[in-house]
Amino acid sequence: MEGKANTLIRAVAAKVRMPTPDSYALARLDALMERFWGRRLGLVVAPAGSGKTTLLARFASTSGVPAAWYRCESWDVSQDHLLRHLEKAFAGILGDAAEGWRTVEEAASALELWSGARMLLVVDDLHTIAGSEAESALERFIDYTPTSVLTVVASRSLPAFNLSRLRISGALAEISGEDLRFRSWEVENLFRDFYREPLPPVELAELARRTEGWAAGLQLFHLATSGKASAERSRILRALGGGSRLVREYLARNVLDELPAPLRRFLIDSCVLGRLSGPICNRFLDRTDSQHLLRELERRQIFTSALGDEGDYRYHEVLRSHLEHVLVGEAGEANLRVRYREAGAVLELSGAVPEALHAYCRAEDWAAVDRVLGRNGAQLAQGTGVWIDALPPAILEHDPWLLLASARRHRAEGRWQTAVETYQRAEKGFGTAEAMHLCLRERQTLAAWLTSTPPPPIDSIGWLRLAISRDPFGLRAQLAGQTSAQERLVAGVSSMLAGDVVDARRLLALAAESVDASEVLVAGARLGAAIASMLTGDHDGVRQLEQAVESADALGQGFIARLGRACTALGHGAGSAAEAAAVRSACDRIGDRWGAASAALVQGWGLVLGGRLDTEAPPVLDWAAGQFHELGAGVLEAWARALWALALAQQGDPSALGAALKAENLANTAGVDGARLFAYLALARADPGRSAQYVELAAAAQARTGLVVPAPDQNPESSKMRSLGALSIRCFGQFHFAIDGRPLPMKSLKPRTRALLRRLSADAGSAVHRDVLQEALWPNLGRESSARNLHVAISSIRQALEPGVARGASSLVVREGDAYRLVLPPGSEVDLISFDQALLQIRSSCAAGDSALAVQAFEMAFQIGDDQLLADDGSADWIVLRRDRCRSALLNAAQQVAALLMLQMQPSIASHVCAAGLRLDRYDDALWRLLIKARQQAGDKVAANRAEADYRLMLTELGVSPTPA
Repeated sequence: MEGKANTLIRAVAAKVRMPTPDSYALARLDALMERFWGRRLGLVVAPAGSGKTTLLARFASTSGVPAAWYRCESWDVSQDHLLRHLEKAFAGILGDAAEGWRTVEEAASALELWSGARMLLVVDDLHTIAGSEAESALERFIDYTPTSVLTVVASRSLPAFNLSRLRISGALAEISGEDLRFRSWEVENLFRDFYREPLPPVELAELARRTEGWAAGLQLFHLATSGKASAERSRILRALGGGSRLVREYLARNVLDELPAPLRRFLIDSCVLGRLSGPICNRFLDRTDSQHLLRELERRQIFTSALGDEGDYRYHEVLRSHLEHVLVGEAGEANLRVRYREAGAVLELSGAVPEALHAYCRAEDWAAVDRVLGRNGAQLAQGTGVWIDALPPAILEHDPWLLLASARRHRAEGRWQTAVETYQRAEKGFGTAEAMHLCLRERQTLAAWLTSTPPPPIDSIGWLRLAISRDPFGLRAQLAGQTSAQERLVAGVSSMLAGDVVDARRLLALAAESVDASEVLVAGARLGAAIASMLTGDHDGVRQLEQAVESADALGQGFIARLGRACTALGHGAGSAAEAAAVRSACDRIGDRWGAASAALVQGWGLVLGGRLDTEAPPVLDWAAGQFHELGAGVLEAWARALWALALAQQGDPSALGAALKAENLANTAGVDGARLFAYLALARADPGRSAQYVELAAAAQARTGLVVPAPDQNPESSKMRSLGALSIRCFGQFHFAIDGRPLPMKSLKPRTRALLRRLSADAGSAVHRDVLQEALWPNLGRESSARNLHVAISSIRQALEPGVARGASSLVVREGDAYRLVLPPGSEVDLISFDQALLQIRSSCAAGDSALAVQAFEMAFQIGDDQLLADDGSADWIVLRRDRCRSALLNAAQQVAALLMLQMQPSIASHVCAAGLRLDRYDDALWRLLIKARQQAGDKVAANRAEADYRLMLTELGVSPTPA
């Protein structure tokens, strides 16, 4: 008996002992875990081998607070089991208070008596007690514990808790298997920095594709290949999943053996389908319950991922490959090909063309492959082209449509020279068909980036190539007023190239929100907007950048994703410059010259502006400048030279003065205001006798661009740059314009001059083309007369603003080519910009399901936009359209927020939002219906009936027959 008791004690001790976190730490995941603080429950749900236990162990060991650990097992099914293990887990924190717990209430009371600020409880493997009395008791325990206790749970399936209640109350934070998945660059870092066995780019790409970032798969591959020769490593990589003994054993013991036999059989029989849905599986397997089984697999986290919201799924590649190996063992390779041929027919019939093509290739049914390509070649060549990676290499040379898809895949990954060569082979395959001209255009557009003297642009991407060569401000002015997503993207990037990061952020955000934006364009625009935010000093830009990088990576846009990873250096976080250096190295290995040069630029930028006098910065920036010169990218070369000069000046290098003067000249030639700023900062350090003059020039440049410069303790002269007067502009309601808090005497200006100031203020920080200004203010005058009036009015505005602006920076209204811009110095506030930012916050919060933040942003937008926009401008065409857009945007925001609140069972707040929207437009049908539904859901029948009566009255006023709301 004594032996059994000791064994039991040791077993309990093992279950409450915290594991040692000895794996590779991902900063991205650590940041996600930090969101758990302030919540009651943190939930990590992911398949076996995703790294849940390791993540929680690292979180607990680095939290800095007392932590209790409990690992569940399948026989811990009663409340007594749970309480006994919780007692042991908390014993080191509570001492004698963690003894004799008979009920959940007693356990919670003991925690209430604890005097510390906060503590942590980690419960691992909760899925092993799913549906038991112990799971129910744990839910009550979490509900009863004081707010000082954070409980973090890891499980392979969602617990049977009332999670919706926790979500709505803000008490729950969740991390999914998708969050735990290693991204492609994290796989590279893992093998390079942790395992100390860096892999070649081709093997890295193949490993990332085959494992899909599954932590256990990566570790098993490392264990199987450590110290092996390259040929053996390649063989193991090809066999990963199906032929790998280690992976087979892991999946069998930890996944398949735990499943009921019918579910396991379904997995094996359906593994040849690249896309699964209820109808597809029913047709293929001649059954009727497939949708239910797929949902059960997803619920159990059996490596089954949903594709969109249409009920389609796919199996994780490692599991699918293993299941295929099992199927071969049962039926043989010949029968497997038959199954793939049958799967291809079902998938083709269901419209899953890429998956059908892959199935026919696996079946070696080349006649079917030719048929699919002949009917669907154009469709297959669209999209991200990630599916190309799974096709046999030999088939890619078989069809011009596959060559086109492959060329686009190379282009997305940054292998541009290879892409150009593949385009050429596709052109030959198409002969004289229309598709050949499509290939030719795409090849010519891409080839323009591979020559130092690009030809005249043939599309918007060609214009962007031109903006990287020279005069980005000029191109930005030409694109003023354009509304297509691609034109907004090019205009935004042009603004950023010139250094106007405030305008760039606005335009790129608009591009991402455009209705005609493709998924890839949205990813690129969000990435650019995030970079612009970081350059303005917005700390949220780093989070936005991470999200944009993940989106680009998921779309197979390797070039965009790598660029975003490199730009983390601009956030000055720990290791960010090293990440940029790693990106540069990766780009070098695949021949991506643009990516390597860009990574070097931001690496040096981060070192210079991060306050680190790193001797690495000058050579890195010098190398980047040389690369950009060879590529014919004069604008980026100007940035690199200016930062290189500043790096030299920071280190007291005697050549800094000459370098800074050359950098200033290059920035002037290329038309890059942002590069001028850093050249002036370099000159202020390198030429002490004229330091004050250069500081004033830098101050004016910073005011025009909005760029963040080194902190005062690193760059003493930068503190003087804050002497420019901040503007305060109110466009909603009565127009108000103040400099450093001093209102501008509007009555001293002539009516047309005041109207011009209001027009510039409506687009403060952005360039407005002179034709737009002349048409808005002098529509009935000839071109010459209106131009003359505009020149006089601009001069009058400058004279009026002069007294409030520091010496040397008197031009708050600057001319950029054929456009004028009202500059926003640091600290400026414009209600229209705040209004737009609030609307963007509403959209992003609603997309993320964060109702609290969405309501907060709506209140801000409504507080600003409740008044009429620029009432002094009457019914001028330009302002009427602008007012309508603002009102429509606010009404749409009200509908979005109210709908989200209804979904999250917050009808009272939803009704207030609807009522606010109806103050703007009492004829908005959607808001009336939402208001009625919200009041009904809240149980306020009187208010709901009153709202329905008012709604019917409104319809009667419009002459519309009332219909049930």
